[in-house]
Amino acid sequence: MDGADSPRTPLLSVIQDSLLPKSVSIALKCLLVGINIASITIGVIYINDCPGQYLIPYYLIISGVACLLYLSMTCLPCIDEDQVTSVNLANLCAQGVMLLFLFAFFIAGNVWIYSLTHEPWDNPSSLKRCNRVLYLYAFWTITLCHLCFLVLLCTYLCLLLGLYILKWSIFGGSRN
Repeated sequence: MDGADSPRTPLLSVIQDSLLPKSVSIALKCLLVGINIASITIGVIYINDCPGQYLIPYYLIISGVACLLYLSMTCLPCIDEDQVTSVNLANLCAQGVMLLFLFAFFIAGNVWIYSLTHEPWDNPSSLKRCNRVLYLYAFWTITLCHLCFLVLLCTYLCLLLGLYILKWSIFGGSRN
């Protein structure tokens, strides 16, 4: 189906092809669904237990819902196995808008979570107190996100270095 009737365009084919095996992709999505459901649950349970930064429970709830919505959008192309699956432009635009929102909200969450200092948890007179479970969950999930981004960045840079070394060895250092 490489003719004019093909639902896959050259520009979108790179985006449509999965980089990971299907089983790994499903396992990662299931893990992310569990983490986001836990975020929503903890945010709802402790919604009024963080006077030091009252936006932290809202951050967990909204980011959890937005991530679940984004994950559901990534599953849309593979719903029907009988037909040739193709990602339509509207879905890609919606995913892009959702990623921009999640990125901006991630930055806001960093400000809200890291601005709260480690006060004694059980000091009711402190204005900067926050429920221990709520704060530690938010702190460690956002810190793990930073670590994942760092691993991805290092992997990307190592791949670029490997490609540069490969190019240099093949072309013998010439500038072709």
